Amino acid sequence: MIRSAVLKDAPAIGDLKVRSWRAAYAGFMSAASLDGLDPVEETADWAEYLADLPDRHRLWVAEQGGAVVGFCRTGPADGDQDLGGDAAEVYGLYIEPGLIGTGLGARLFGHAVADLEARAHRPLCVYAYLPNTSALRFYERAGFTQDGTTRLDEEEDGTAIAEARLVKHP
Repeated sequence: MIRSAVLKDAPAIGDLKVRSWRAAYAGFMSAASLDGLDPVEETADWAEYLADLPDRHRLWVAEQGGAVVGFCRTGPADGDQDLGGDAAEVYGLYIEPGLIGTGLGARLFGHAVADLEARAHRPLCVYAYLPNTSALRFYERAGFTQDGTTRLDEEEDGTAIAEARLVKHP
């Protein structure tokens, strides 16, 4: 089941973020950054976000057996002025590591994209770390195309990882 996240989901989202980042990014993000992720801090951050969710943002969760097994966050593509004022971004998609490849991510991502399109957001974009080739392929299979735009995501330890922008036009 996919539904809007509520405040009581914050602990599950925080914990899932830590586990999914450690599983997905271990090959190219520093061990210090990944080891420094704290589920308690993440829970507090997500609780604060959910308590004052901006109007144009959505946070979707996927549940199985009553447990949160994925989440996807969307909102305006404010940092991408070249896409226009109606553009929106999928800020993140995270799935329980053991459920990757089951179709859960595609269903959750598809739900989030359909919601953005139903609210007349065009075009849509998502960023993925360049070393994360499986994520890039996932988004391409979902109809998004790399447009050549990149940005650097600077980590707390001073390292930076390049992200590619993928765009879906109407």
